[in-house]
Amino acid sequence: MPDISPIALAAIIMFFATLIQAIVGFGSGLIAVPLIIPLLGMGSTQAIIAVTGLVTGMSMIWRYRSYMEFKHVWRIIIASIVTIPFGVRIPDVVPRDAALFVLGIIILAYVLYVASGLHMPHLHNRWGFLIGSIGGLLQGAFNTAGPPYVMFATSQRWPPFEFKGNIQTIFFVSGLFVVVAHWQRGVYTGEAIQSIAILIPARLLGLWIGGKMDRYIKPEPFRKVVLVMLTLIGLNLIF
Repeated sequence: MPDISPIALAAIIMFFATLIQAIVGFGSGLIAVPLIIPLLGMGSTQAIIAVTGLVTGMSMIWRYRSYMEFKHVWRIIIASIVTIPFGVRIPDVVPRDAALFVLGIIILAYVLYVASGLHMPHLHNRWGFLIGSIGGLLQGAFNTAGPPYVMFATSQRWPPFEFKGNIQTIFFVSGLFVVVAHWQRGVYTGEAIQSIAILIPARLLGLWIGGKMDRYIKPEPFRKVVLVMLTLIGLNLIF
């Protein structure tokens, strides 16, 4: 049986990660990043996923555009823009094993938060500056800014569609600056662009099929399966 190339495996992972996000609303970066890093390398994975994430972001923003409230998220966006350039340099100064260990801790902490069913106390909008600063570091380093953003959004008790519209706006705008930061560092070589060209269709396919399946799959049981999978990924990164 012929070996499957790393980029083909990365495309399969990207497809399923995006499929899961389309169904349950989270998990794309948390699933894709730790699984693709061993295939494409730390720096390349971060830069490539940052670009492909913009594709998903554009689709989601268009879908929920009428529900977005910029007044609730501008603090997060500004703070994340400030810290993203520092985040993208973390893989250069932190050993790979240490970075993956931290990523595993982040994933497990997020799983525990979601699984616990805890209700976040209401946080004033001014907390957005701190949340955005943390999220910018995580998004720049690992493309996994979801945990702090989701926790803050949960504390605001936004209606479901406004929740999705605001979260996707944060991801998309800050994601643009992640891409710019990687571009300034010369990461987007010919090989990286070829990988992006392969992974974008995989992401679009996962988004489309996930949108179709969303009508027939009960999100709560599926969410539990995803949490188990994230737990295994997190433990594997740590141990």
